[in-house]
Amino acid sequence: MMRILCLLVIAVFTVQLAIAHPKDKARALYKEGLVLKRSGKLDAALKFFHAAIIQDKNYTPAYLELGQIYALMENYRQSTYYYQQISKLDSTSNVTSPEDLQVLHDLGHVYYYEGNYKAAVVLWNRMLALQPQNYFAMFMLGKSYIGSGELQKGEELCDKAVNN
Repeated sequence: MMRILCLLVIAVFTVQLAIAHPKDKARALYKEGLVLKRSGKLDAALKFFHAAIIQDKNYTPAYLELGQIYALMENYRQSTYYYQQISKLDSTSNVTSPEDLQVLHDLGHVYYYEGNYKAAVVLWNRMLALQPQNYFAMFMLGKSYIGSGELQKGEELCDKAVNN
């Protein structure tokens, strides 16, 4: 009797998952990907985040995670691609949500680490326009200016950031 009850519960769960809305499937895959990412299994996590996007092409949290993982793996080209996909999905041009700020922050780092200092300058400037007291962004803007050859401007920003 207990065995039949267990099989019935499993069957009900399986049927619910099979008929679940794509957004629900995407969310479940995303959550599994987060567990794998936190345990350091980045390659496995990538598969779940990709699967989440297949279920729901507009599921921006999965794009954000893909961008972060590829950056951790120093695959900056792929990282940039997934961060840019978030911008394409965002129908407004205003950056207001914490997720959008996270994209600016992360993509600024990616551009900086790959040596694309001019692009990093643009993003750190956008971040500072939204958060003028963000001294970390100010410091990274200074470093990006230094990288792009504007030494004096960069040093002034770095000094200002460190002294606040």
